[in-house]
Amino acid sequence: MIKILHLYYDLLNLYGENANTKALVNRLEKQKEKVKVDFKSVGDDIKINDYDFIYVGSGSLESMKIAKNDFKRLVKDIKKYINDNKIILATGNSIELFEGILDYKTQEIGFRIVGDQVFECDLIKKLVIGFQNRTSVVVNNNEESLFTVKTGCGYDPKETKEGIRHNNFFGTYLLGPLLIRNPYFLEYILKILLANKNIKYKKVNEDVSYAAYEEYLENFVYNKK
Repeated sequence: MIKILHLYYDLLNLYGENANTKALVNRLEKQKEKVKVDFKSVGDDIKINDYDFIYVGSGSLESMKIAKNDFKRLVKDIKKYINDNKIILATGNSIELFEGILDYKTQEIGFRIVGDQVFECDLIKKLVIGFQNRTSVVVNNNEESLFTVKTGCGYDPKETKEGIRHNNFFGTYLLGPLLIRNPYFLEYILKILLANKNIKYKKVNEDVSYAAYEEYLENFVYNKK
């Protein structure tokens, strides 16, 4: 049984981020694996180490304040979880939850960064596409970055790097259904998840998400004037 935690599913789901856990469940079921998703939020009893994958999405500034206050009780367990090479995916402004646990800071800025993004990713040798809508930046980052900017904005407008990676923690300002839009990145995470459970990855027929990904690149990246 593979157990997934969607943390603060009710507070940090501003752009339909629940689609990310659904995409991962779909891929695991194609691998013929049993999956259980738990939805936990403020005040819930959460045994972090019981899970194989944790997902946290983006939220409004008010929702993030509530989540940050509750998250304090989980910091010790989250730190151990990351050190044990278990997988966390944090998208949008939820990366703010992990500053202090990892070696970076975020700060609010006096303007909004909005727009489509295209990033290079050494982990998969494929482009990663997505969208940003934020009013914060990462500063004083001493962690490994996740992406290199091809088109768009880094974690700070002055930077060509975006995202945070530490062991199998993956954090990015990209938001929304990231794993649906980027099937190769989803596949990368899936392979790590299965390897952590000593399960061999089985190649299955590619689903429509690959075709949609290639069509987007063809229309909006490769042929962009």
